[in-house]
Amino acid sequence: MSWFSRSSGPRREGGSVQTEVEPQVHKSLALAALFTEIRRARKCQVLDLGSAVGSNVEFLSQFGCKLFIEDLYAALASRTTVGEGDLAGPEFFSEFLALPDDTRFDVVLAWDRLNYLHRKELAAFGELLRRYCRPGAHLFAQIYYHKQIPAQPNRYKIQDEAHLIYERQTAAERPSPRFAPAEVTGLLKGFRVDRSFLLQHGIQEYLLVRE
Repeated sequence: MSWFSRSSGPRREGGSVQTEVEPQVHKSLALAALFTEIRRARKCQVLDLGSAVGSNVEFLSQFGCKLFIEDLYAALASRTTVGEGDLAGPEFFSEFLALPDDTRFDVVLAWDRLNYLHRKELAAFGELLRRYCRPGAHLFAQIYYHKQIPAQPNRYKIQDEAHLIYERQTAAERPSPRFAPAEVTGLLKGFRVDRSFLLQHGIQEYLLVRE
């Protein structure tokens, strides 16, 4: 399997040293459904919006995928902002995902990264994703429904086709955007919910399909 990464370094919240939190293993019904689709497709193009994880690259290699890794949170964290009003717009996302016009993905692994976008940012990024996804492409996303979320996204390792290892990067928290189910498809125009699973640890998993 070939893979490409232009990831930036990790973000430090306020320059403080991060507190380590023990990894947790959770069952992922949406991931299991996604791998069923990947097995059917064979040799699909995958966009991973998380950080580069060697074990994930190795795991996905058995499916013959072409993997692109673009760390969305690292790119957002590298921006110089002056407040909530200074949001990332279409130009930022176009520079972040600077790919040939004919690039088309079959799978997008968004993990929990969408929770770190404002609503306007998610709408702008969703438009770009729609352009780069072929009809029928699948988008895997985890949306928090609790009031607080980790201050930084988790690092995810695929244990097997139905289980994920959550590696929390900091014990610090920040307010959650708490995207309602209707907002997910409202902001990600051109995608519909294929399957959705409400998990007990504060996450709702989505497997969306590009229309």
